[in-house]
Amino acid sequence: MDRAIVYAGSIPLDTDLLLAGRYTKAAFGNLASMLYGPNVMAASGLGYSVSSSSLNLTIDAGSVLAPGVMDASAIGGNGGGLAADATALTCQYISAASQTITLPGSGNTYTIYALCSEQDADPTVLPFFNASNPSQTQAGLQNDGGTLPVRRTGAMTLVAATNPPVPPAGGCVVALYTITVPQGASTLAGVTVQPGQVFWPTIPELATQALLKASTEPMTLVTGNGSVSIPAWASRVELRAIGAGGGGAASQATTTASSFSGGGGGGDAWGIYTVSPTQGNGLAITVGSGGGSEQTGGTSLVSYLGQTLLQAEGGQGGTFYSTTGSAGGVGGNASGGTVWNQSGTSGGDGQCNAYTFSGYGGDGPWGGAGRCGNQGGRNATRYGAGGGGSYSATTDGASSSGGTGYQGCVLYRFLP
Repeated sequence: MDRAIVYAGSIPLDTDLLLAGRYTKAAFGNLASMLYGPNVMAASGLGYSVSSSSLNLTIDAGSVLAPGVMDASAIGGNGGGLAADATALTCQYISAASQTITLPGSGNTYTIYALCSEQDADPTVLPFFNASNPSQTQAGLQNDGGTLPVRRTGAMTLVAATNPPVPPAGGCVVALYTITVPQGASTLAGVTVQPGQVFWPTIPELATQALLKASTEPMTLVTGNGSVSIPAWASRVELRAIGAGGGGAASQATTTASSFSGGGGGGDAWGIYTVSPTQGNGLAITVGSGGGSEQTGGTSLVSYLGQTLLQAEGGQGGTFYSTTGSAGGVGGNASGGTVWNQSGTSGGDGQCNAYTFSGYGGDGPWGGAGRCGNQGGRNATRYGAGGGGSYSATTDGASSSGGTGYQGCVLYRFLP
């Protein structure tokens, strides 16, 4: 790192001290780039708490490392000082006290942004030499008691918005958290706050078993469509997708067949994939819905950077192939898995001419197939399982529905 050199007997200049500050800032900036990589944003502290009586979100004190410049404007003055220097540098920005933000409303997803920039602070009345009489001092530049800032500080202001604000001059905008406020909500009670990708593990965490524990936790179950952010420490993700079960066949009193088939189970894809916390907006997850009576279940899939990583199709619904025959739904296909791609279990056949069968639904990975039932097939009870077929109706012309297939799911776990 650079250091200022001074000599005994020389007259110290304002630029000597200002340059010493620049050398120090450059040294810490280069060290931060070595630790985190160039142009990487990292946050420390800045914990949060939500209000149970309003739409207020409080962010604790903390700091951010982010791209900036040496000096966006001249520093010092009064005939001296240093000119602005636009040299790119990793800079530190500090929030010395907690800040409370009121979210603009409900029914929207907001991001908490830190607007990071350097500001001149601590206005002070400084003593200056009187050129006409050096033994006397002046209070301020013109002896008028005027103040001058004596500290240039990296500071941050927090805002909540749906789109990134315009970066301050010489500074940057850092996304800290996202929060989805349900429509009509008047408080943040029970609302989940999702940390951004800037919260990296600390060196003590990396040096202990904390990271190992995080990567060996049980897989997280997802039962609805959505997205998942990639932690800063992760380089891979383990995924498993289960397609939804198909619905069982319905029975009608006017149908010759008297025993009806079950729906097929959803496919099952499992794999491990490379990801990056600095690329894209995380994993996009789609979960298939269970098929209704005689309907095919929905497909479950996970995509990243616009490409599907793996998918599991839903099982087909139970069907009739003739007036005296009812075939069980075929299990869903699976693709994209690097560990396995397993087709779902087919549903049980219902009737073939004079022969009748059970008409149970196809099991999912954890069982749960719906059984065939009098005047209505039974619904499946576990992820990916098919519904059971119905084998009678109450009156002539009436219909008894087949059982509903159970929805699919996605499981994930991030790995170093």
